[in-house]
Amino acid sequence: MEDIEEERRRLVIEIYKNELQIRKRQKLLDTLTEIYLEALKKKFKETEDDLKYLNFTRAETIGEIVKPLSKDRFIVKGDDGGRYIVNCCSKVDKSKLISGTRVAQERKSLTIMRILPPMVNPLVYNMVYQHSDDVSYSDLGGLSKQIKDLRDYIELPLTKPELFERVGVKPPKGVLLYGPPGTGKTLLAKAIANNTNSTFLAVVSSALLRKYLGDSSLLVREMFKYARDHQPCIIFMDEIDAIGRRRSSEGEGKNNVCNRVLIELLSQLDGFNELDKVKVIMATNRPDVLDSALIRPGRIDKKIEIPLPNQDSRMRILKIHASGITKHGEIDYEKVVKLSEGFNGADMRNICTEAGMFALRAERDYVVPNDFIKAVTKLVEAKKLESSSQYNVDF
Repeated sequence: MEDIEEERRRLVIEIYKNELQIRKRQKLLDTLTEIYLEALKKKFKETEDDLKYLNFTRAETIGEIVKPLSKDRFIVKGDDGGRYIVNCCSKVDKSKLISGTRVAQERKSLTIMRILPPMVNPLVYNMVYQHSDDVSYSDLGGLSKQIKDLRDYIELPLTKPELFERVGVKPPKGVLLYGPPGTGKTLLAKAIANNTNSTFLAVVSSALLRKYLGDSSLLVREMFKYARDHQPCIIFMDEIDAIGRRRSSEGEGKNNVCNRVLIELLSQLDGFNELDKVKVIMATNRPDVLDSALIRPGRIDKKIEIPLPNQDSRMRILKIHASGITKHGEIDYEKVVKLSEGFNGADMRNICTEAGMFALRAERDYVVPNDFIKAVTKLVEAKKLESSSQYNVDF
């Protein structure tokens, strides 16, 4: 009799446990169902908003403010080229409706409904440097004097313009970096942009030369307009000699295009308000061919030479680039530096790269001292094959 009672209890307990499991599963299912329903409601709301926006934008046309007439009335240039006197929706911030502002208008009444972001030329947008390298002054070896000059003429006007107002002098507009290739001109400009937290536009000047008449000058104007709209901003123009050469009397072909681009560039530099937080850094390895109008004070206020590094500078550059390499043994940096006479900063970095390649070929995951010696010896031989061109710094 006791066995039967015990069996009955066991069965009751088992049934109770099963019911608990079923209830837990049901509760979990209900929770998941609620989450799924919430997600569906959110998706439905987003889709509904998108449809409303689509219907709303289909009823709009795009215009551009020509001139404000009063607090609520404006002259607007329509997308058909016509000019209209229109009203403005009460929700729009009218203080932002200045000449050149793009606006969305109701299609029938042409009432201004909202402010649109400015059009950006894709070529200009591609110039924007995203600060992905995080270059700092500590990454630049042997350029302490140049860094100080660049900080005084570019960084200080951007970060503390009130100092110039207090003294009563106009802040500099631009700087020219000149020197042989591979000496760190681009890295200097990137370090300044990172340190000032500025928008950084980087362009190789030859890319400003476009195929069709007028496109090159328009691109220069749009580049400077983007800079003014995204202050503080630094424009870095590499190989400025591509468009900044002395103007010639020839009026055809490429020379004529370069002359027009140079004139537009001079116009933009002259058009700057001195207190605007837009600065220009130009770089070249041919300063002797630049037009005197481009590099005169008031446009380019400081010329900074970036020379080939001396022995001490090469030592600092080499140690900076070698710091992240896995090494076994004591590296004889002095011997490597002595063998690298005439090397620029890029060459010193290449020594570390080649040393790493020797380690990989030997199937090692670390670099030994002899790898550096072999690397610098290989690069010395390679440089002997390069054409020797005398660098002229007199201009």
